[in-house]
Amino acid sequence: MKIVNFGSCNIDYVYKLHHIVKVGETEQSSQRDVFPGGKGLNQSIAAAKAGACIYHAGCIGKDGGVLLDTMKESGVDTRFVQITDEPSGHAVIQVSEKGENSIFIHAGANATFTEEYVDEVLSHFEKGDLLLLQNEINNIHYIIEKGYQKGLVTVINPSPINENIEKIDFGMISYAVLNEIEGEYLSGYSEPAKIVSALRKKHPHLRVVLTLGDKGCLYHDGSSLYFHPAYDVPVVDSTAAGDTFMGYFVACLAGGDSPARTLEKASCASGLAVSKKGAAPSIPYEQGVREALKTLQKKEEFAVSSEEQTKKRILAYIESDLQNACLSGLAECLGYTAVYTGHLVKKLTAKSFAALLLEARCSHAAKLLRETDLPVLTVIHTVGYNNESFFRNRFKELYGLSPLNYRKTMKNEGGTNK
Repeated sequence: MKIVNFGSCNIDYVYKLHHIVKVGETEQSSQRDVFPGGKGLNQSIAAAKAGACIYHAGCIGKDGGVLLDTMKESGVDTRFVQITDEPSGHAVIQVSEKGENSIFIHAGANATFTEEYVDEVLSHFEKGDLLLLQNEINNIHYIIEKGYQKGLVTVINPSPINENIEKIDFGMISYAVLNEIEGEYLSGYSEPAKIVSALRKKHPHLRVVLTLGDKGCLYHDGSSLYFHPAYDVPVVDSTAAGDTFMGYFVACLAGGDSPARTLEKASCASGLAVSKKGAAPSIPYEQGVREALKTLQKKEEFAVSSEEQTKKRILAYIESDLQNACLSGLAECLGYTAVYTGHLVKKLTAKSFAALLLEARCSHAAKLLRETDLPVLTVIHTVGYNNESFFRNRFKELYGLSPLNYRKTMKNEGGTNK
C-alpha cells in the first residue's frame, strides 16, 4: 500500500523565549535556529522514518533545496515535488522554556497547488492507497474529491483550523486525526469523549483519533474504542509532536497494524520527538521507537483519575433510577453516543451495561427481601422487571437461591448484610 502526502513544506525560524509573547508584548529571544519544516514535510518524514513507502507531493520555491534534500535523506520519495517561482513557505515559531510553542506561517509556494498538478500526481495512485492531507496548502477540497473518486483512503489532519475546513466533505474522509482545539471547532464540545462522539454521530463512517497532548490519545471507529496514555518524557520542543504522531499513524495503517498497536507506536514516536529541538530533525526512526517502547513509562494518572470519576457517575445513574435505567439514558446523562457509552462501561467495570444493571437490581431486591415484607412479585416490579421468570433465574444465579428461599434463609439467620 502506497501513501501520497499532499503537504506543505516550510522553512522554520525557531525562536527560544522565556514565555510565549502576548499581544502588545516585546521579549528578547535567547536563541534562533533555522530548520526544514511544514506539517506536510514533517509528516512525510515521520512516515518514512517509520518505514512506510511515502511519496510527497508539494510545492517549493527555488530557495527550497534544503527542504528537498531533507526529505530525500529521510527516505521520502520526492519525484512529485514541484518547484515554483513563488518563494517557499515559512513559519515563525516561538518556543518557551517549558517547551510550549506558538506558530504563524506564510503560505508562499504552498498556495500554488493547481488542479492540473493534483490530477497528474493522483494518476499514479490507485484504489486502496492512502491519501494524507493537512490544511497548510490550497485546494484540499479538490484533492479530497478526486481522491474519493479514485477510491483512496483519505487521512486528514485539519490543522491549522480555519474556515477552509468547513468546505470539506467529511463523508469522503476515512480518518480524522485532530487535537482538542480542532476537535472543539468541528464538534462544538470541549470534553474529549464528547468531541469524539459528536464527530462520529455527525459523520458515521469517520474514524476519529483525538490527540490530548500529555494526556494521551483516543480512537473511535464506531465498533472499537481505545485510549492510550502519553509517555513520560522531558519536554524540550513540542513543535513536531502532532506531525510525528500523524506520520507514524499513517505508516502503521499502511503496514496493517491494529488500532491499539498504531496508537502505541505513534504515541511513543511523538514522545521522543518532543524531547529534542526542532521539527524534522527531532523525528525518530522506527528502530528508536521499538527500543524506547521497552523502557518508556506511560503517564497513567490522567486516565485513572478521569475514568474513576466517570465510573462513579455510571453507578450513580443506575442507583438513582433502577426501574427505568437504560443504556440510552446513561448515554444522554454522560453526553456520549450509546455505542461509546457501552464501550466505556465495559472498559471501566469489566461488565456490560446489562450485566451491571442486573447486579444492581438484584442487590436492591435482596435488600428489600431482607428488610421488608413486600411480596416477591412487588419486589420484582419495584426493581424494574416485568418478566418475573427472567428475574427469578438471574437472582438465583447470583445468590444461589430463589427470591423466596433467599428471604426465608435470611430471616431465619437474622442476616441483613448480604
